Amino acid sequence: MAGNKKPRKAYRPRPVRTDIATFMFEGDAQLDATLQTSILTAVHAAATSLVRGANDESAWHTIVNAFNIAQILSETAGNREVGLNVMYAAQNAMIGIGERANETGRLVFTGEELKAMNAGVALFEQFAQTVSKRQYAAAAGESVRRVRVGTVVKLRRAGETKRFALLETA
Repeated sequence: MAGNKKPRKAYRPRPVRTDIATFMFEGDAQLDATLQTSILTAVHAAATSLVRGANDESAWHTIVNAFNIAQILSETAGNREVGLNVMYAAQNAMIGIGERANETGRLVFTGEELKAMNAGVALFEQFAQTVSKRQYAAAAGESVRRVRVGTVVKLRRAGETKRFALLETA
């Protein structure tokens, strides 16, 4: 009886589309003013919180997440070296702040780190004002994927954390 049964195929789930809203509703349009305002308000509030010395770890994570998205958008931009240099400097500054926080328990900036963070926030703001909904959603999704896979730089509790650097081409 079992010899005449049809063999079963292995189950393969369909790929899940995570950006349905951008796919269906004007995905190639720029981020609308309300969405831009909410994204930029969160980033600016986090930066202000850190600069004022609030010692808020969630604010540090908000800025790092914004910088990861801006790095991905810079990688796909036409003049990628300019954007990547700014983002790498900003991300290295955030790594330095995080390492110092691990040692001292406080999120404290140096002058150079503050300048680099401000330049990174300004670049992120430019991206938020110019990219499409689809590009922003894809960059945010890629950022989450990189965190899950573990290809992001993670702060070390002891010792020096790896820094970002733009590879020189021959």
